[in-house]
Amino acid sequence: MAKTLLTTLGTTKYTETVYFFGEQRADKTCYVAKALCQLFEIDRVVLLLTEEARATHWNCLQDCLPSHVEKIARAIPEGKTEAETWEIFDVLVDSIEPNTQLLFDITHAFRSIPVLMLLGAALLRKAKNVEIQGLYYGLYRHGQAETPIIDLTPAIRLLDWLTASDKFISTGSAVELGQLLDRVQRDFYRQQKPGKGDPRPTRLQSFGQAIRDISRSLELVRPVSLQEDLRKLQRHSTEELAKEAGQFAKPLGLLLQSIQDSYSQLALPAEKAADPQAQVQKHFQLLRWYVEKRLTTQAILLAREWVVSALCLCEGLQNYRQREARQVVEHQLGSLIQRRKQPLGDPPATGESGSSLIQQEEQLQFLPPIAAHVSDVKQLADLWSCLSEYRNDVAHGQMNPDPLGGEALESFVLQKLLPSLEALFPELTRLEKDPSASW
Repeated sequence: MAKTLLTTLGTTKYTETVYFFGEQRADKTCYVAKALCQLFEIDRVVLLLTEEARATHWNCLQDCLPSHVEKIARAIPEGKTEAETWEIFDVLVDSIEPNTQLLFDITHAFRSIPVLMLLGAALLRKAKNVEIQGLYYGLYRHGQAETPIIDLTPAIRLLDWLTASDKFISTGSAVELGQLLDRVQRDFYRQQKPGKGDPRPTRLQSFGQAIRDISRSLELVRPVSLQEDLRKLQRHSTEELAKEAGQFAKPLGLLLQSIQDSYSQLALPAEKAADPQAQVQKHFQLLRWYVEKRLTTQAILLAREWVVSALCLCEGLQNYRQREARQVVEHQLGSLIQRRKQPLGDPPATGESGSSLIQQEEQLQFLPPIAAHVSDVKQLADLWSCLSEYRNDVAHGQMNPDPLGGEALESFVLQKLLPSLEALFPELTRLEKDPSASW
C-alpha cells in the first residue's frame, strides 16, 4: 500500500530551515514536503498547485525530492469563488486512490485549502477506505534555525466525535462513541508509558462498552436486557469518569450529561425492578423514546408486544412474559378483529326498540374477557389489526403481494400509535418523573 503525501504550495519564496518531528530531524530545506518524505518514508507526493505556484516551485521541488518518490502535480484554481472552492475539493478527492495510506501537509496551504483538506480526509476515509496517518503543519518562525512539525491529526479525530455525537443525538445510538472511547484508551497505552502517579485513562473503555451494550439492546428491541445494561452504565457514571473524560476525551465531557439524561429515563429504579406493572410502564417509556427518535421499525415491534403485556397485567397475569399467558391474550385479540366492524356497545338511536338493547347485550356477552379492560373495544380491535399487519410487513421484509409503503408505517407510528395506547391504557401509559433515574 503506497504511502502518499498530499500537500500544496503558494507563490511565496520559502526560507531554508531544519524541520523536526519529535526526536527526528530532516535535512535542511525550504520545502516541508522534502522533510516529510524523509521523516515518514513517503512513496508518492501529490501536490496541489495554482498555475502561478507551479511556475514558481514545481521544478525546484521535483529536483529536491528523493528520486524514488513518485511526484504528481494537480492543477487547482485560486478558490476565489464558491465554484472554485468545490473544484479544489473535487481535485483533492480525485487525486487519491482507494486503500491509500495518506498524510496531509497544510504548512503552505492558503485560503480555504486547510478546511478542504480536513473535510476531504473525513470523506476519503469513508468513501475510499483511505487510512489517514497524519495531518501536519510546519510551524516556521523567522530567524529560527529549526522548525517543529506539529501533529494536527487529533483534528481529524474531532470529526469522528462530531459524526458520533450527531448519530447519538439523532438516533440514540452510542455505538460509535463507545468505539472512540475504546480507541482513546488503547492508543494512550500503546503510544505512552505513563510514570508512577501520572494520570491515565482507566474508565473510558468500560464506559464505552456499557453504552455500546445499551445501544445494541435498543437497536434489537431487548427491553429486558436493556435494564441490566442501564444498571451497568449507572455504576460507570461517576465523578471520576467525568474527570477522566476532561483529561483524555474532551468531546465526551460535552456529551456525558446528555448521554446520561437520554438513557437514565429508560431505567427502572432498583426497588421497582421486580414489579411487573413498573416494568410494563417503563417499556411504554421506551416505546415513546423510539417514536421520538423516529425509529419506526423498533416502535412497531415493541408496540405489538406491549399491548399483549398490558392486557396480561389487566387480566391479573403477572407472569406476562410467559408464552402461555401471552397466547391466551393474543387469541382473544384475534377474536376481536373478527368483530371490529360491529358497532359494539353503541347507545341506541332515538326511538330504537328494546330488542336492539337486548341484541347489544347478547353481543357483549360473546366478547372475550380482555374487552372489559378498555373503554372502546372497537378501538382496541382496530389498533391490534394495524399492529399485526404492520408488524408482519416489517418482520417479513415486504415479502407479500401487496406490501405497505414506508410512509404509511411512519405516519402511523408518529401520529396515531401513542395516542391510541394512551386512550386505551391510561394507567399503564402514565409516565411519572422518577427522581432516582437521574445519575
